[in-house]
Amino acid sequence: MNKLLSTALFLASTATFANAPGAPGIVPNWSSAKKVQAATSADLESKVWFTNAQGMLTETYYPNIDNAQIKDSQILVSDESSFMVEERISTIQKVEVLSPSLVKMTNIDTGFRFQIEHTYYTIPGTQVLVDKVKVEAYQDGLSFHLLVNPALENTGYNDQGYAHQDKLEFKENATRLVVRSTSGFEKTSVGFVGVSDGWQDLNDNFEMNWSNSQAINGNVAGMAKLSVPAQKGTYEFYVTYNFAGDNQFNESYLASGMNAYNDGWNKLIDGYKLPKLKNQAHKELYKRSIFTLRVHEDKEVRGAMIASLSKPWGDETFEYPGVFTGGYHLVWPRDLFHVGLALVSAGDLETPLRALRFLKSVQYQSGEWRYGDRIIAKKGAFPQNVWTDGNAYWSGLQLDQVGYPVQLFAHLYRNLPADQRPALVAEFGPMVRLGLDFIVNYGPWSAQERWEENFGISPSTFSVATAALLEGAKLLGEPRYARIANDWLTKPYDNIHSWTFTTNGVNGGGKYYVRVGGCANYSANWNPNDGSTCTVANSGQQVDMTAMLDQGFLKLALMGLVDANDSRLLVSQKEVNAHIRQKVGEYYGWYRYSYDAYGENKKGRLWPLLSGEHARFALERARTGGLTYEAARREANHILDSYVFFANDGQMIPEQVFEGSGEGTGGATPLAWSHAEYVKLMWSLELNKNVENLLD
Repeated sequence: MNKLLSTALFLASTATFANAPGAPGIVPNWSSAKKVQAATSADLESKVWFTNAQGMLTETYYPNIDNAQIKDSQILVSDESSFMVEERISTIQKVEVLSPSLVKMTNIDTGFRFQIEHTYYTIPGTQVLVDKVKVEAYQDGLSFHLLVNPALENTGYNDQGYAHQDKLEFKENATRLVVRSTSGFEKTSVGFVGVSDGWQDLNDNFEMNWSNSQAINGNVAGMAKLSVPAQKGTYEFYVTYNFAGDNQFNESYLASGMNAYNDGWNKLIDGYKLPKLKNQAHKELYKRSIFTLRVHEDKEVRGAMIASLSKPWGDETFEYPGVFTGGYHLVWPRDLFHVGLALVSAGDLETPLRALRFLKSVQYQSGEWRYGDRIIAKKGAFPQNVWTDGNAYWSGLQLDQVGYPVQLFAHLYRNLPADQRPALVAEFGPMVRLGLDFIVNYGPWSAQERWEENFGISPSTFSVATAALLEGAKLLGEPRYARIANDWLTKPYDNIHSWTFTTNGVNGGGKYYVRVGGCANYSANWNPNDGSTCTVANSGQQVDMTAMLDQGFLKLALMGLVDANDSRLLVSQKEVNAHIRQKVGEYYGWYRYSYDAYGENKKGRLWPLLSGEHARFALERARTGGLTYEAARREANHILDSYVFFANDGQMIPEQVFEGSGEGTGGATPLAWSHAEYVKLMWSLELNKNVENLLD
């Protein structure tokens, strides 16, 4: 007989243990990435971040934005005789955005025996997360149980759980979490997940029988039977998750904490510029986007802004001892640029300046990469992604992530008052020069393009790096950078077009930019017509180089390097729209590239952030006379509306959405980059120009 099964059968007839059996529990996983809320207080003193998905509390972080401490917490409901309902999977879940920072989740029993409302927030100046709960019981005899699954210190292993009369307590090393409710607890128990936890207990006979007092060193969970009357009626109370004490809070203090939380964010968001908004839906999504972008900055390591407070497909992501899963709560220079530019566009120069300081702190000063015969000194480059403490998680070379910090510097320079620009150059000039020298020495080849997969010459990566050279030459007074950039752009028979624009491709009329040239091996010739093959990195499939379409070539125009009405760009966009664009309702979405396998069932889905590039490309075409501004704005506004459509009920914009419904996949939601693209497009329409173009 299976060991865990035999243990569970034994427990079914056993009431209590001082030490819960079944250590260390099952292999831990994380929660769904389909977040409807990702939040923290607006102040710097409160260092708790939380997320919500599936009607419950999901990953919660403390004291840094990349350090998870709770996997999930939900309420289990039973009648103690015939059924158990789990909020996560057995309710109709509704979401209401109350303000840019507050979301109310309502979970309705499919049998209409009860409904539960949750509104989560953190109290400014404290390390306390609060859940304001409203229970409506539509029949007598119901019992409500709080089930908490911690993941202290970023892992589901090694936790300790203790059940007290009035609280649940969890520890790992110096980290401590205390969970209480103003309703009080009738009974508490802790156990190992999958064996002796409260879910197993309640699922056995629909009644809480166990009272294990401690569970040491494993994947633990705690359950508390809430002191809610077993009569039909409405009951309101608060649940607190405290990382810095053992306080019992009264309800008036907790209620005032919600007001302070909401007021803090309203004041901060009101400090941002507000564009002319088409309707209430865009007003809400714009403010919600500013909120979301600001939430993703760490409070101890200022400027460290992560990609998402989620782990893509987290509920399918299992972890093993000693292996930490970064998910998307890591800093990518690329994502950081897009977020920074969105905030600059909205009138915030301080947050992007902090981001630039963080980038400066992680710029490589030594080390090397080896790619076949290519030996590349790291000095001047930036890590692929890092934790907030600056330690690298992945270690690939992505040339665009060397160009983006230079471009963020240039955007700040352009937007700062003239008398503050010399100080910016003094502080960041050395960082910028190191980055530009790296691009000159090793570009335009990159070990990975913007999708972090294929080596070679990518039009997207090329555009970022080359525009950085041109901007750097201008701002630093270094014409040699511009000479290199112009060679790459225009040198006869040896330029970005000869390297990546095929004239005998397998798609359509055969003339278009390929996703990446020279991708057969590290030393391959950069010839898009040589019939070579590429490996699709996320599937291992071998395909003709010209069969892989993506829209990276749009960056040539978006960065101001090539006229948007260049026939090569237009014919390439036509091929992209014919092959990797999909109609969703009345809108369009775009795939990253042909044969993409990053997604459910090894199939890449539609990425809303890509839509903004097409909208801003239309504005670039109008700028140089290829479209009327009326036509360009009509196209761009329609795409802007698609962001409202793709956003979920919590007004969170996903990384990927499904083709049929337009709903988010199990990938990252929210993705900061997606919200940044929406804000960048909003301001591009407001200003009648593509905000990304520094060379116009």
